[in-house]
Amino acid sequence: MNKFSSILIIVIIAMSCSNGNQKNKAIGDKINSNNEVISDNEIKKLTSFEIKGTEVHQIQSTINQKHYELYVKLPKSYVSSSDKKYPILVLTDSDYAFPLVTSISRRVKTEEFIIVGISYSKGDSPGVSRTRDYMPTNSPNEERGHSKESRLASGKADDFIAFIKKDVFSFLENTYRTNMSKKVFSGHSFGGLLASYILVTTPNLFEYYLIGSPSFWYDNYCINNFEEKYSKANTNLRANVFFSIGGKEKNNNSDMVSEMLTFEQRLLSRNYSDLKIKSSIIPDEDHLTVYPSFITKGILFAFEK
Repeated sequence: MNKFSSILIIVIIAMSCSNGNQKNKAIGDKINSNNEVISDNEIKKLTSFEIKGTEVHQIQSTINQKHYELYVKLPKSYVSSSDKKYPILVLTDSDYAFPLVTSISRRVKTEEFIIVGISYSKGDSPGVSRTRDYMPTNSPNEERGHSKESRLASGKADDFIAFIKKDVFSFLENTYRTNMSKKVFSGHSFGGLLASYILVTTPNLFEYYLIGSPSFWYDNYCINNFEEKYSKANTNLRANVFFSIGGKEKNNNSDMVSEMLTFEQRLLSRNYSDLKIKSSIIPDEDHLTVYPSFITKGILFAFEK
């Protein structure tokens, strides 16, 4: 047998082994660079994707004892400008909001700021966490929203607000160079209702409010009761407010566009001298697609140079 015949036999055997290995791999198996199947346990050990320049901190609420994570994105100049203090942007629904906002912040011309995302509470579903933490009243029979379990947990927004004021702010001030005279709060949907609730109950907690697609329908428009109560007890409201909503946020249940505009007019009718409001209806966007446009406009409203 000559050397070329030997090489041919070796190649055929190698191809046969390779084909045999491929046949043993199931559809959907994860394959590494060596063409080997990766087990589920090995997958868990792989390095997770990380957003460059971000930090994650564990924090426990001293109010409700729940455990949360704080996601923090520092501005580009934070290390080099060692004496500079930065305003903060606090985000709700941070599982999707934080990575999106960190990306957008790199592409808009604004003053630099620190992005802070508050996670859902550990051990709870997103529905339970956000309905409990973002809703101002308990409404267990609410027809819209998350699960029955979530609705039963609703109405603990005051605890969440106290957590932000006492625990989150203290942590940020002690850990980072923050300019706490310019704090911006952003919320969409349930988070938008929370932002509105803070605005008409403890407006001095933040200087700017970015309110997207607020769920004003919740608990028979309970937000109007809080706004009315504030107006009777106060002659001024110092805040900068940006309202935004998708033009298609209308259905058989409610017209969220009209609801937002009506609430805006309620505030304007009070003639608060230090209340600044801007609003935007974004065409061709609905409740699930409007967030990127809303938050981009909101960031420019609060931080544009």
